Amino acid sequence: MCGIAGIIKLNTNYGNLEAKIEKMQTALKHRGPDDAGIYISTDKQAALAHTRLSILDLSSAGHQPMSTSDGRYSITFNGEIYNFQELRENLISQGEKFHSQTDTEVILKLYQKIGFNCVQHLRGMFAFAIWDDLEKTCFLARDPLGIKPLYYYQLGTTLVFASELRAVLASGLPAINMSVEGLYGYLTTGSVPEPYTLITDIHCLPAGNWLYWQNGNTTKKQYWQISFTPEAISPPEAQEIVRKALLDSIQHHFISDVPVGIFLSGGIDSTTILA
Repeated sequence: MCGIAGIIKLNTNYGNLEAKIEKMQTALKHRGPDDAGIYISTDKQAALAHTRLSILDLSSAGHQPMSTSDGRYSITFNGEIYNFQELRENLISQGEKFHSQTDTEVILKLYQKIGFNCVQHLRGMFAFAIWDDLEKTCFLARDPLGIKPLYYYQLGTTLVFASELRAVLASGLPAINMSVEGLYGYLTTGSVPEPYTLITDIHCLPAGNWLYWQNGNTTKKQYWQISFTPEAISPPEAQEIVRKALLDSIQHHFISDVPVGIFLSGGIDSTTILA
């Protein structure tokens, strides 16, 4: 599952950064029992935290936050990239060298090479943040369907983010006030609608969006949107399309260095996947 957290700020004298990021990491300990790490930039502008549930490359080479060899880019990542092997081979053919067998390093190298557009090449579920220690910028992204959670809070020029609300609150920066919009959505639909949460001023980065922090200002952009065009097809055609999609998806989900299991609820979806 993994957990990510971070604090990005302009004022380097703003509070005890180490203590705040450690509290945020502790709040995410249940998400990653296998390993944990913290990155703090030398100028104290950025702090990233990670708690790891090891899936790919169980060695110490998969430790996060992970940085490029020159130290410019550092990433904290939660998720799985199902086409990472293909992307890795393509980057190797372009002269890139890898020090691990992780999908994390693939994202890092891809961002180093093509920037924001890296999200267009990722097939999978993800929430990650990449700090650029040269340009002093931070890039956050969430997968197209919003499978992986990513919450953020901005106080002036300071950006706080994490995999869970409790970790954002653990920073001690947000005031704990009930969000009227979030509560209304929960009471009327049974869930809190994005981008709201139950806490005022803490937002969920919407599915298929990225957020960019630079000089205390944030820019948000939707990079993916579902496109559905109705089409009349026969039942046998529909069955074949669904079967091919299921087989393709399951094949990619089996990429793992640990045993793969299934949660079987007895419904048509999980039963079909199991079959």
